Amino acid sequence: MSGKPPSIPECPMPLITRTKEGAANFGPWENVVRVLILVWFVLYTLNAIPDVHPMVGRIAGKVNNWISYFFVFEYILRVLCAKPRRMYVFSGMGILDFIVCLPFLSMFFGADWQVLYSLRLVRVLAIFKLARFNKTAASFKRAFYLIRDEFFLFFSVILFMLYVTSLGIYIAEHEAQPEKFRSFFDALWFAVETLSTVGYGDLVPITAMGRIFTGVIMFIAVSIIAISTGLITSAFSRVWQEENIFPRHRRAGVKTPDSGEHDKPETEG
Repeated sequence: MSGKPPSIPECPMPLITRTKEGAANFGPWENVVRVLILVWFVLYTLNAIPDVHPMVGRIAGKVNNWISYFFVFEYILRVLCAKPRRMYVFSGMGILDFIVCLPFLSMFFGADWQVLYSLRLVRVLAIFKLARFNKTAASFKRAFYLIRDEFFLFFSVILFMLYVTSLGIYIAEHEAQPEKFRSFFDALWFAVETLSTVGYGDLVPITAMGRIFTGVIMFIAVSIIAISTGLITSAFSRVWQEENIFPRHRRAGVKTPDSGEHDKPETEG
């Protein structure tokens, strides 16, 4: 046994294998994808520079289009080679690959030029395709998966508190400053400014009740930084132990919290 993953005869290209999760692995072709992503971003940056030579801009645009064709071809290959295909299509990377292809695909459906221009922005997401080739990205995914329930509950409470405080600020400030706090959304924008600690200074509460609600938002902002940092740190610490400490201990015969050996009864000699 060579230990290599079995090849996939039904895939339309050679050297393609499957990972343990069933996703397509292009092998050496993955390096081509990686290089093209970086080249695509360099060319995309050149097109965004107004003073670049027209010839360079035209060449960059043509090469950029060919790389976009390649991204569509890559997405089709990954769909054909994934098993099960539904798992890849609805996975995070599958959705990202499809979104990156949207500007190209929309041209074949007669999309309006304004829609096409807006869809150009989603091409920036192609940089996240590099996460497929980075093992550290898997650790990030694992860490956030461990605290997904805590994060969902925490930010649900934050959003609820943000809504309540925004409503309170609107009620307190609308009559005092009708030209600035014209609607609930003006108060919500001020709450988001305060929560993010940006504070542009365009809106300032002048009533006592408005300042009290603003103080509550400031307290929430500090809590977000402290609690989220603690959650993320503990999650990454656990992932690091699972990937580095526990395997070494198991190889050395040392009991680890995830080994299950502490649950086994001792046998009498």
